[in-house]
Amino acid sequence: MTRWLLLLIITALPAAANHGAQIYTEHCASCHGDQGQGVAGEYDEALVGKKKVASLAKYIHRTMPEDNEEAVIDEDARLVAEYIHSAFYSPEAQAKLKPVRLSLLRRTKHQHKHALADLVADFRWRPFLGKKHGLKGHYFNKEKMNDRKHKLAQRLDGRLRFDLAKNDGEQKVDGINPAGFSIFWNGSLLPPETGTYHFRIQTPNGARLWLNALDHKEPPAIDAWVSSGNQMRKSTTSVELLGGHAVPIFLEFLSFKEKNSSILFEWKPPHGKWEEIPKEHLYPDSSPKVAISTTSFPADDASLGYERGSSISKAWRNAVTKSAIEITSHIFDDLDQLAKTKKKANDRPQKLREFCTTFARRAFARPLTVEQRKQYVDDLFAKTPDDPETAVKRSLMLTLTSPYFLYPSLNLAPDGKPDEHSRTAHLALLLWDSLPDPQLRDASEKDYFKHDDNFNAQVERMLRDPRAKEKMARFFFQWLHLAEKNDLTKDKTTFPGFDQSVIADLRSSFTAFIYQVVWSPQSDYRLLFDSPSLPLNPQLLKLYKPGSNPAGLLTHPYILTAFAYHKQTSPIHRGVYLSRNVLGRFLKPPPNAIEFKDSDFKPHLTMREKVTELT
Repeated sequence: MTRWLLLLIITALPAAANHGAQIYTEHCASCHGDQGQGVAGEYDEALVGKKKVASLAKYIHRTMPEDNEEAVIDEDARLVAEYIHSAFYSPEAQAKLKPVRLSLLRRTKHQHKHALADLVADFRWRPFLGKKHGLKGHYFNKEKMNDRKHKLAQRLDGRLRFDLAKNDGEQKVDGINPAGFSIFWNGSLLPPETGTYHFRIQTPNGARLWLNALDHKEPPAIDAWVSSGNQMRKSTTSVELLGGHAVPIFLEFLSFKEKNSSILFEWKPPHGKWEEIPKEHLYPDSSPKVAISTTSFPADDASLGYERGSSISKAWRNAVTKSAIEITSHIFDDLDQLAKTKKKANDRPQKLREFCTTFARRAFARPLTVEQRKQYVDDLFAKTPDDPETAVKRSLMLTLTSPYFLYPSLNLAPDGKPDEHSRTAHLALLLWDSLPDPQLRDASEKDYFKHDDNFNAQVERMLRDPRAKEKMARFFFQWLHLAEKNDLTKDKTTFPGFDQSVIADLRSSFTAFIYQVVWSPQSDYRLLFDSPSLPLNPQLLKLYKPGSNPAGLLTHPYILTAFAYHKQTSPIHRGVYLSRNVLGRFLKPPPNAIEFKDSDFKPHLTMREKVTELT
């Protein structure tokens, strides 16, 4: 009996599937296409998704087809749902129709620059920035032009400015000699995002700025040391910085026998405005120089909604080579310190060889095989036994252009399978866009991750790192399609006061809101959508008066501004945006005969009322 039932079921299955296909062809294919690919002018989005058969059946029963919702109901709806789910709708069906082509993904340009910086940083020392904010301020009276004999004060300054004529309040320094005094501030600057930063010194006196420099023997980023008749002047520079990577900063000021004495130090971050550096980006503790590649890379593929290193071009290969030369030059500026040797030491050739071996091991994020050590280190030193520095250059260049560094997916065990080293490399790429640090490498070599608690502890440690916070902010800007929103200007007559300063403040407010929700002790993803408050500065509070209704990510003024037109709001624009990018649903295009004309409506109506009347 059981055999007959099984045979009956097997025989009936194709018939049911065929019946579902027949119903689909008769009632659905004209709008959705024979394979759910969509039909231009009807429903041009592919019919794919992750709903279960039961959910699909309910949806079809309620709404399909649109011109006759009673045509496919109950059992017919279930048969159609089963058919399309197995034929083309589900991820499994799509995988059969369009098998994924395994491709070798390289690092994106953002990941590449972060990996280069961290690779060199591992040979220096990692800064501990702590919780105090501001720079150390050192104040001196001077008897001569270049002496610092009489120290007046040393304190933590959150604002990098001083005006002798207003020497009061929290900026006051007792005992200062108007005829001659100097100040220098030092510590670290932690940039919140990757990009080009502009810096500006305004002073009638002498001032110099060193930024991301090993010491003061390097040329200053801004050299305004010689004043010009005690006249106020502005001196600027621009520097590329990496988000989450603290750089050393040293600002020096001198006033000697001059009538006017003042200094103001400002920055203009990417997408920002000229302002004093907010003290939350300043730290009193020092940090080492960061190896930042300034090489321009071609744009990465973002067709899937996020950046991928999926294309290999001549321009990309040239950029990789150029950045390798740049970082090799950076290393040679401080080679002996990085390799922990001295210029005339007898063991220097051996120390340089060990440095190259360690460099390659860290770049590949796993111990070198015998063949790799021979190719990337030993053979190169054997070719130039009397010139170890040339061998170092060749080894570094070969390592930095190696597939084992450029393509993280090649991080596999000798048997071709993932292992603990693969796992830690993937974790570092996921949370930091970079390479494993010493703690991760040590954990992978000791099989530390065999216990889930150990793995979770490492993840929690990594999430406290500034690099993780920078990546989280990048995620929100990419997910919400804000990264490409460069022009948010509005009509000055319709929106008076809405200028670049307001736009910069809105972006800062949006970023602050993300940090407030994600990284606070009360972190709760629901607050992203119904937070009772938004961080608005005094300028924004004049334009946006918070109401009693909960606010959140999707009603933040920056989002509303980004998805509005030059002269008016656009609820339809934002509705389509939310449907596609947040809910993952694609709306059927409106009929061609429907067109929105603002002039057709009474002028006193709000945009919402106009849209309601139209629909």
